[in-house]
Amino acid sequence: MQQSLKVLPQRNWRDIVEILSVLGSIGGSIASVVTQQALFASIPLSLSVALNLANRRQISDEVKHQQSAILHITRENVETQGHIELLTQQLVEVQQQTTTLSQGTNNLQNYTQSLHNEQAKIAQMVTNLQEVEICHQDIRINPNAETYYNRGLIYQRLGNLQAAIKDYTEAICINPSYAQAYYTRSIIHAELGNKKAALADLREATKFFFEDGNIAGYQAARNFSKKCHELSLQTKTNNEEKLPVGCLFS
Repeated sequence: MQQSLKVLPQRNWRDIVEILSVLGSIGGSIASVVTQQALFASIPLSLSVALNLANRRQISDEVKHQQSAILHITRENVETQGHIELLTQQLVEVQQQTTTLSQGTNNLQNYTQSLHNEQAKIAQMVTNLQEVEICHQDIRINPNAETYYNRGLIYQRLGNLQAAIKDYTEAICINPSYAQAYYTRSIIHAELGNKKAALADLREATKFFFEDGNIAGYQAARNFSKKCHELSLQTKTNNEEKLPVGCLFS
């Protein structure tokens, strides 16, 4: 019996003793009735009260222990939640930095592409200037219509339209039937708004293209001449619409 009580947990042991004390109290009460002595009833009752107090103390200790454990877990949960919130904030900051870095990378790529484009423009300009210098040298050695025309094309690419017109004019002076020079000069005149000069050049270009048997050039000159006529008529109509009413009766 003693070995069995040692194996049982303390709580179960006390429960068994409390049950035995109750049984003893009942037995003591019976014994006191039989023997007419109150001592037999008071001893089991005292023992039962003592065990009851001990059990309550044990329960109170266990409750306190559980409350302490719950408080500890609650604190750990609060700390864990704080860590989660901190990590979440750090993740948001990392995502924002990633977005900023991505935008910076795109801006850098766009800037790099812009630099490449500018570099290509500068390289083309240098090439054009080198070709102009070559034409200068060729003109000094042997001035001819083709060289003037080629230099005019380079000036036109560089945006120097007046210099281009001058070289096309020199080419026409050397070769008055130079159809391509008339046609190209007419394009610049049209761009500058000098439609009368453009149409005059196109008439010459159409005539000399036809004489040379250049059907493609002839058709291009006719189409551009038609377009210039339409633009000229449209401009004239717009100007007439803008005239004051009083001018119509002057």
